[in-house]
Amino acid sequence: MKRDIPPDQLPELSDEELRELLAEVVTVSQEDRKQNAILYYQPASSKAQTVHDTAAKMVGIGGGNGSSKTETALVEMIMCATGIFPNSQKHLIKQKFKGPIQCRMVVESLTTTLEPIILPKLMWHRWTGVDQQGGKRGHWGWIPKNCLIDGDWQKSFSQKLRVLRVLCRDPENPDKILGESSIQFMSKDQDPSDFASGDFHFILHDEPPSLAIFRENEARTMRVDGRIFLAMTWPDDPSINVDWLYNEVYEPGRTGSNPDIAWFELWTTENKNLKQEAVASQASKWGQEITDVRIYGRPIRFSNRIHPEFTDTTKTWCFTCGKPTIPVPQEFTIEGIKQREVCQFCQSEKISEYNHVKEFDAAHSWPTIFVMDPHPRKPHMFMWVQISPSDDWYQVAEGKVEGDCTDVRKYVDRVEEELGLNVVQRLIDPNMGASPSGQKREATWQSEFSAAGLHCDLAGDSEIGRTRFNMMLKPDFDTLQPRVFIHSRCKDTIYQIQRFVWDNFSTRTDRDVKQVPKPKYDDFPAMWRYLANSEPNFNFLKMGAPVIQRQGTRRGSY
Repeated sequence: MKRDIPPDQLPELSDEELRELLAEVVTVSQEDRKQNAILYYQPASSKAQTVHDTAAKMVGIGGGNGSSKTETALVEMIMCATGIFPNSQKHLIKQKFKGPIQCRMVVESLTTTLEPIILPKLMWHRWTGVDQQGGKRGHWGWIPKNCLIDGDWQKSFSQKLRVLRVLCRDPENPDKILGESSIQFMSKDQDPSDFASGDFHFILHDEPPSLAIFRENEARTMRVDGRIFLAMTWPDDPSINVDWLYNEVYEPGRTGSNPDIAWFELWTTENKNLKQEAVASQASKWGQEITDVRIYGRPIRFSNRIHPEFTDTTKTWCFTCGKPTIPVPQEFTIEGIKQREVCQFCQSEKISEYNHVKEFDAAHSWPTIFVMDPHPRKPHMFMWVQISPSDDWYQVAEGKVEGDCTDVRKYVDRVEEELGLNVVQRLIDPNMGASPSGQKREATWQSEFSAAGLHCDLAGDSEIGRTRFNMMLKPDFDTLQPRVFIHSRCKDTIYQIQRFVWDNFSTRTDRDVKQVPKPKYDDFPAMWRYLANSEPNFNFLKMGAPVIQRQGTRRGSY
């Protein structure tokens, strides 16, 4: 048909003419989606959107295989380089766009990664996805055709230099060309000296580089106030040294200790562009350790956590299997009945979401236990746990104070007054509590705190407390929820429990895990052990011990 038709003439068209017109519209729409794929980009998950929203200079994305970590980082780089922002990301133009920029992408291999995997993701005429061309689960290359030199990939990409030139357009007026951006492609198996030149506004590492390469790229972004993105799946071989990455990017990014560093974890199970049934099938064949790395993007060094069930993100528990699971659609269902989610392993419907970290109000009538871990050379640490009528444990607050016993008491008094806590028992680390607090051996930490007004009992030091705590972390069959909750403001507690691990014999993988806790991040986990050893009971703490009456003894007055 190919002619302009005024809207008022549409009712006059025949059925055949309407079909032709609709076909033309569909064809134009499909071609636009092909040539301008980035405009139609939608983040694969809500977590992927948080990656785009951050303004951090150093951005780490730990993700499982197929979690969209590379795709998310690529789109971030391309929209900043071309000025063509996805419709879903228009709100970020003012924050992100700086005009023509110089970019560098570091891949694992120029032959096995760049050519067959990365470049096709950028070519407007190449399709990537699990569906057939044009399907919902997939995309055409992210570089718009009109951002290539003369719309030609061959004129834009130099195979010899491995540099891609793209036109940078005004986000508010795409017809206006502001200049050229460039993307240089390198691999992590090149010599670090190869990276020691140029200034770059955006550097993307696809998988972890060596520390030497990372340092060079830090220097390349320094003078132009650039950004570094790292999209990676943690190595599942614990002998691979990524300690520098853990210490310099992962930890400060997770804790928020450095506002210029951000860390995100993308889960394969949340990528809406994958066939989740296939993901669940593969995950069921892996052990928990490999699943944590390749599905949830967690560091392998956390695979030997002492409290492995603890989570500060929502997960799903199967009560039949007695372990975390990935919910999948039920294989068989009766027609007309909504398809339910079941356990990936056993197909049981007895599954429930759970999370140990949440916000809740302090209950003024519940008994509260105060637990303290004093230290001579670092801050004194302590926490408050409330016991519910069903004997569940709620950590309502935490604290740490650098100072003497009186400073601690003042801090404690203030928190207990602000939250209205009914503290019925105070426990102290039995080892440090009975140790001399100074040169006078008769003056212990317990006696010093008692003199300051904090009267504490020595806690039980049994290792059984860890087992009890782990049992309480598992969701209860009747309530479908864990029996331990930690308030989201208790950041040090959450941080330490997630990193409290067994000490290993060595980096060799053919040895059993040595059942001795690593003496790091152990302060708050130790306090939880002390509390578990006390076996707190609501009625006992609330009412006191029952009066023991000898049989035959007269009760009441004579």
